[in-house]
Amino acid sequence: MSRLHIEDLSMSYRGRTLFSGLSLTLDPGQRVVVSGSNGTGKSTFLRIVAGLTRSDAGKVSFASVGAASPPREHLGYAGPDVNPYEELTAVENLEFIARLRGLPIDADALLDRMGLTARARRTPVKSYSSGMRQRVRLASSLVATPPLLLWDEPTAMLDEQGRRIVDEILAAHLEAGGMALIATNDSNEIGRWGGRRVHFGDR
Repeated sequence: MSRLHIEDLSMSYRGRTLFSGLSLTLDPGQRVVVSGSNGTGKSTFLRIVAGLTRSDAGKVSFASVGAASPPREHLGYAGPDVNPYEELTAVENLEFIARLRGLPIDADALLDRMGLTARARRTPVKSYSSGMRQRVRLASSLVATPPLLLWDEPTAMLDEQGRRIVDEILAAHLEAGGMALIATNDSNEIGRWGGRRVHFGDR
């Protein structure tokens, strides 16, 4: 299994330092909760690890792969900047992602796991509530059954059932030897998920 290495990561935005010299190692079965108020760099940090944003300095790599950034098959990213195609159903969205990545998929089973009803899955995403869209985002991050989950505010807009599903999926992922970086500013989630924590403070 892979081990995630983050070494001396630094990032500034418009002359303001978001973080500097950030280093951590994530082994199979481990999670790190990234906390901090809005605008302190949590989302930027996850996007850098996902390879969607370039840092000012530092390196992100997998020990078993030795790549400069994690290959796409090694991570599943879900954040507010990821939006499903509104004209497609949830099933069609997941099947499209799977085809692009050359992966087999049982979209119905994956959406069942996220608690989306069969009726909802037959309608275009444009008719979905914000909570239903969030469930599709999270399902999209699981298409490749990746070793590393990068979840940015995963329970945003979810009801109690949705939050419970997130907890169950995260627990099963870690039990199977997966890794997770989760960004949140919810103190209840920080306490509930526990584990290691990286806090970004106001600067």
